[in-house]
Amino acid sequence: MDDNIDFSLMLHKHGWITFLINVDGVIHEILVSSVLSSPVYDITNLLLALLNNEDEISVNWFGEPDWSVIRVTRGHTERHILSVEVGSCIDQQGSDYKKVVDFKIKFKQLLIILFYQLKKNYHLLTEKSFANGREREFSYELYNKLNKKIETDFPGIL
Repeated sequence: MDDNIDFSLMLHKHGWITFLINVDGVIHEILVSSVLSSPVYDITNLLLALLNNEDEISVNWFGEPDWSVIRVTRGHTERHILSVEVGSCIDQQGSDYKKVVDFKIKFKQLLIILFYQLKKNYHLLTEKSFANGREREFSYELYNKLNKKIETDFPGIL
């Protein structure tokens, strides 16, 4: 397991999102159409699922022309350790799947990193100039539900 892992979630105008995954200094870029996918919703939902102790979560994002797949699996004996695999395929059914990167990460580390990417964008969207062209990118209701769950389970993170 390595703790040299980071993520960045950038909302672009008019339906595009860049999700960067940095593993040991190697950056993997996923460009996602938020018209055909819902990355902010999916990340928020993924964190809620992990907070609710789900064992496996999978996310599929359309990136034109291909799909990106993120699979998170909780360890059976060490439940705080997550295995993450990121891959790409040519369709939503997973045809011609190719692994891009995989790593293990502690749940709390993943929670903090991804939650703060959501929080960053939540606050940026309060700025009118930033929100212009990005109004529909954020899942406010689900984000508020995530905040409440984190406040209960990990209050020090907020």
